[in-house]
This record gives sequence, C-alpha cells and structure tokens, in this order.
Amino acid sequence: MNYAIEFHDAHFSFLHVTARKNALKHRLLSVVEGLAIIKLGKLEYAIEPGQYFWIPQGCLSSLTFLPNTRVSHCDFSIRLHDSFAQQAGFVKPSVLLKALVDKLSTTKERNAYQLDLLAVVKHEVIILKPTLTNSPLTTSINQWKPGCEERISRELCLVLTLREARKMKLSGKKQADIVGRLFAGNEEEYEQLCYLVFGEAL
Repeated sequence: MNYAIEFHDAHFSFLHVTARKNALKHRLLSVVEGLAIIKLGKLEYAIEPGQYFWIPQGCLSSLTFLPNTRVSHCDFSIRLHDSFAQQAGFVKPSVLLKALVDKLSTTKERNAYQLDLLAVVKHEVIILKPTLTNSPLTTSINQWKPGCEERISRELCLVLTLREARKMKLSGKKQADIVGRLFAGNEEEYEQLCYLVFGEAL
C-alpha cells in the first residue's frame, strides 16, 4: 500500500547498491550509523552518521549502503500538493525535525500517533533548503581509484573495490579478468571477501 507519507528504518548487514534510477517520491534520508554514498551525475556524496539528505522526486541517483549501516527515511508521495524542494542535497534539520525522526523510529507503524508525527514532519521538511557540499570524505571517495588507498580507510577501500568488482561483473566482465585486475589474481581472497562484504558470491 502506498501512503502519502511513510517512515521506514532500514539496516544493511552487507554492502547494498541500488540501481541508478529516478526517485518515485520525495525522500528525506538520514544515516544513523555506518555510511551511505549517493551518486548524482558523475559525483558521489558521502552521507555520514547524523547527516540528513534530501532526494526530490524525479532525481536520478543511485545509493550505496556500506555493511552495518542503519538509515531512516521519510517518503512523500507526489500526490501531495505541497511545495517540496526540487534540488537534491544535504539539509540541516531543525531540533524539532530531529526529535520527530528519533520518535518515529520507536513508534508503531500507521497508528494515529505516527500519522500525527508525520504530518508535522511534512511541515518541517517543506522549509528545508538543500545544498550540495563536499566533505573531505566525499572528496576522497571521488578521487579514489582501484589500488589507491590514500586518504581513505582500508575498510572503505575494500568496500569500494568490491563495488567496482560488482560493476564489472554486471557489465559482462569475466571473473578471471576482475580478479586479475582488482585482486592481483588471488581468486580465493576475492571469493572470501565477497562473502564477507556481500554475504554471497558475486
């Protein structure tokens, strides 16, 4: 069932990458723990714990959620006739909006209390002014290339390398070519890392 406003909590135990597509609804995404990366055009933006990001309806993007990442998001249907921001970007939530999101994460779904909270969230969201800013982590992710571990943690480098392996696999590259290019030909290491990061073989 599609509601006008919905709230969801999501936990990703393993690396999760969404397809690049246009958003069907407006979305306010917040990272509780871990790290999310959103790709807009040719650039990627790191969304770190405590940060909020606005994705307007129709926005072409893809999302990467690192292992052990928890996020919450409020979705707003295009059936709503309010003037939501049409620009994607980071937003600074009010104290009230942060408190509402925290409360929603512990509130029973679709009861009268949650619906009241969501109505107030909508009023808070309408006045947000999204902006795209480059944090040091965002800059490092955009400068990263396979085999380059400078300026980012080993864990993040490993996750980005496996994401690149997935991308190569989806584009039709053979496993031997992927392992040779990204894992120095060590197939056993590649398979172990796939299970560790994806929870399954690629």
